[in-house]
Amino acid sequence: MNNYFMETHNHEWILTNRRGGYALGTGNLINQRKYHGLLIASDKHFQRMHLVSGMEEQVEWRGEILHLDSNNYSSCVYPEGFLHLVKPWLRPYPTFLYSALPHQNSILILKEIMMDEETNTVLVKYTNLGQHKLHFELHPKFTMINHHDLNNPGTLDWETFETQINPSEENSSFSAVRQSTRTAVYGAMSKGEIAENRYTYYNVFYPWEVMKGYPGVGDQITLFELRFDLKIGESNFVLFSDVPITDPGKMIKTIEQRYAGLPKPMDYPKAPDTDDTLLSSLDYDDSILFKYKDYIKILEFALKDFIANDDIVAGYPYYGAWGRDTMFVLNAFLHTDDSTDIVERILRKYSRYIQNGLIPNMLPESGREANYDTIDATLWYILLLYKLGKKKQKAAYWKEVTHLSEEILKAIIHNYKYPFSIRQDGLIELKPEFAHATWMDVRVDGKPVTPRDGAPVEINALWYNAICSYVAMCDELSTMTEKPYTPLEEIAKLKSKVHLSLQKFWMTDYLADRLVENTQVTDIRPNALLAVSLPWEIVSKDKMKLIFERAFKELYTFYGIRTLAPSDIRFRKKYYGSSKDRDIAYQNGSVWAWLLGAFCGLYLKIHRGDSTDVAIAEELSKYISVFRNSFMRGHIASVAELWDGDSPHFPKGAPAQAWSVAALYNIESFIAMAKESTK
Repeated sequence: MNNYFMETHNHEWILTNRRGGYALGTGNLINQRKYHGLLIASDKHFQRMHLVSGMEEQVEWRGEILHLDSNNYSSCVYPEGFLHLVKPWLRPYPTFLYSALPHQNSILILKEIMMDEETNTVLVKYTNLGQHKLHFELHPKFTMINHHDLNNPGTLDWETFETQINPSEENSSFSAVRQSTRTAVYGAMSKGEIAENRYTYYNVFYPWEVMKGYPGVGDQITLFELRFDLKIGESNFVLFSDVPITDPGKMIKTIEQRYAGLPKPMDYPKAPDTDDTLLSSLDYDDSILFKYKDYIKILEFALKDFIANDDIVAGYPYYGAWGRDTMFVLNAFLHTDDSTDIVERILRKYSRYIQNGLIPNMLPESGREANYDTIDATLWYILLLYKLGKKKQKAAYWKEVTHLSEEILKAIIHNYKYPFSIRQDGLIELKPEFAHATWMDVRVDGKPVTPRDGAPVEINALWYNAICSYVAMCDELSTMTEKPYTPLEEIAKLKSKVHLSLQKFWMTDYLADRLVENTQVTDIRPNALLAVSLPWEIVSKDKMKLIFERAFKELYTFYGIRTLAPSDIRFRKKYYGSSKDRDIAYQNGSVWAWLLGAFCGLYLKIHRGDSTDVAIAEELSKYISVFRNSFMRGHIASVAELWDGDSPHFPKGAPAQAWSVAALYNIESFIAMAKESTK
């Protein structure tokens, strides 16, 4: 068994564009999900079509055939191309080095996959790094179906595919149209011959779908055969897109340029092996492959994976744009050097969707209307308006967002449409039918798994911070215009009232998760961390320390924060099983990486001023060491959504989750600034 099979089997790479399209796969290129593939195209409404699953790849040398690809079937993996895999690299883009068996310097093939930033176009590059001329024969595997679906076995009809080949000495092109799904794929190749060759790959198996209780068997079809030779050191390019590729050479340059400035792993092969040393130069000892400063560049690029359609994709491959996730992620973008414009564009976009004071939980997507089943997204939104203003420091901006925030807060106070209200003590109370309107929003059979009816702690801490943000905006506007702008009285008077009422959540060493009337619901959940990590404090520093200590003891893991203390009878150890089983575990013990942001943010609030920034940075580094080391050793290309609540190790949920990456980037931003201050 190849040494890298198990190591690469569970690690996934991802490429994205600015439309919500993506390419996704494992480190050994064996597709385990139905979502894995070379090209999944998206339109501006995040309607996504799975177009190209992969390629059958045969390499011939002196009559011997090497198969580089692998397919999962229910009883086997065939062919066993993964055995030829010498080593994969997941960042800055997925790259795979193959060899003959046994692995040898004389036969070495480098395969690189990249994606265009603006269009649904993917590039596959083959380079001969060995010592002999090689002949390649490729068969692209098409799916051409919605990315949530599969081609049921036996349903692919060759007659429904229309194909066209345009031969040329350079940049030959081809296209396929599937009438039944009204989808098209266009391709081009830099050199070589293209011929029509139709056959079906029956019953391809996706075990990770079956493990979750979903259908996991589907067919793929090949329509073309691509043939070319590669001399020593020579490369060839294959492009796939959802639109005609009018200038393949220009597109190749554009795509390669996108990644040109990104750091490569230290052992990345750069030239053909002329002295039998390439294989011995690779790292097989799980060493650090990226310097710290290079890792930060890779992490920032991973954060930008989620920008699409002037919005933030919550996670790949399952999600589109979600208001709550977007606001949290935009906070991380405020730490980057070149993203102020995109933050402002996205905030303005959401302002156009405000209805009765709320921004959407989910924007219109894939033919569905926007929904407003969230209260916290709007409160995060006001915080972001304030934070962006502090960065811009423009009078016109302060005037605009002060008035906007005022209108939002008035609408919340006088809400008549949504199932929540402002209590006599100033706290926001959710009615039972709106008990899913926090980030703990999963419902089974229409009922929330973790109901948050009453007054949830983090919602009301956000409510207080939104009010404080508005008051601070008024102060900023007054300073910038030299003309006092007085906060609206009905909003301003809530500031002290809400702060006083927030004390009702205090237990002996933690915050109650919610109040039902004035009775504490004493679940030990991470929502207390969210509440006390916000800019405006709701309890004293001594109380914050007690909260942190209990959270560290009961909720903290290397991969994130548990959603429920293990001592609770409802705690679920594993995120596993049927959809219902997983939904119940989702926020009843499962570990979420994004919550590390609140956990580390609270540590920073507690210790800043009492400890040096360098000492704080060293401690924060310990809390995120697993993710940092995983990036720097090349194990991961992104940060997943969640992990098991007990003995977390394997990622669960979405393999690339926006707010997970954002939390890590936020923490690393402070650490990087602390390190810079010591120079």
